[in-house]
Amino acid sequence: MLPKRSDGPAKPGGASRRARDVGCAIAILVCAEVLCLTSVAAQGGAGQGDQNPAVSEATPAGWPDVTNTGPPKDLVLKPSGELVVTEPGTVISGVDVRGSVYIKASNVTLMNCRVMSSGFAVVDIAPHVSGAVVQNCLIDGTGAAFDGTGNQGIQGQGTFRNNNIFNVENGITLLGHNSVIVGNYIHDLRAGGTPHYDGIQIDGGIENVEIRHNTIINVHGSASAVMIDNYFGPISNITVEDNLFAGGSFTIYSDASFTTHPIVGVSINNNRIAPGRYGATYFKNNLPIYRGNRTDGALLIRRLNLGPTDMVLK
Repeated sequence: MLPKRSDGPAKPGGASRRARDVGCAIAILVCAEVLCLTSVAAQGGAGQGDQNPAVSEATPAGWPDVTNTGPPKDLVLKPSGELVVTEPGTVISGVDVRGSVYIKASNVTLMNCRVMSSGFAVVDIAPHVSGAVVQNCLIDGTGAAFDGTGNQGIQGQGTFRNNNIFNVENGITLLGHNSVIVGNYIHDLRAGGTPHYDGIQIDGGIENVEIRHNTIINVHGSASAVMIDNYFGPISNITVEDNLFAGGSFTIYSDASFTTHPIVGVSINNNRIAPGRYGATYFKNNLPIYRGNRTDGALLIRRLNLGPTDMVLK
């Protein structure tokens, strides 16, 4: 967690935004290996477009879970310590990394790896780097950073596809422009200290981001599945589409109340949501496009193969 933020308004549904009822939200509790979903009453912020279309019980095929993210389960990984990548165009594949991966050159690909680290970021992509790809990796933050607080699964900018990310405070924290986040399974967020858990964190100074077809489960009644705010600068052109989201205080934030920097061009469409403690959305001082989203996420999560987080690879 970078800036200190509010997890929601003091009075959900207050005059600062247009309130609505979202039916039944969920509090999500992990009981051993079973995800228990309990209904609670909730309210959420309003966006532009329809808020709660008819719930469908049809399950879309292929939501990210343990069966289709991370490296192949039968892949034999080569042990390695911490990696610092400084050669442009490097491809790292099939490695079991104990320590962080630091990407300091452009066009680096990290794929089919397991990375376990208590560093501030498990995979850390330098701000000046472009063309980074992190794909089909298992990213484990161990549940606490080196100083006992929280850490990031992936920090930086690039293309992040089909990763299994857990035991972190924030699954993916964006620091630069032009990122694609597709097909990831972000879950079992854990951290020491006083964490604000976010599946994906976008804290300003960011543009041109695609967030598509991810599963993000935040079992904590704080923060979000996706946090969009203007703490560090303006936000523009963020697409959030066809995802399965659950939990948080509100599940999706688009909050322009921290500074005078604008948030524009945010589009949140066709997602399946299990609303958080207060509801599905919190939009303040900006009006995202919000269409075709459904609050049937709890039903869909029950049908996933959530699996154990401490998977053993050969």
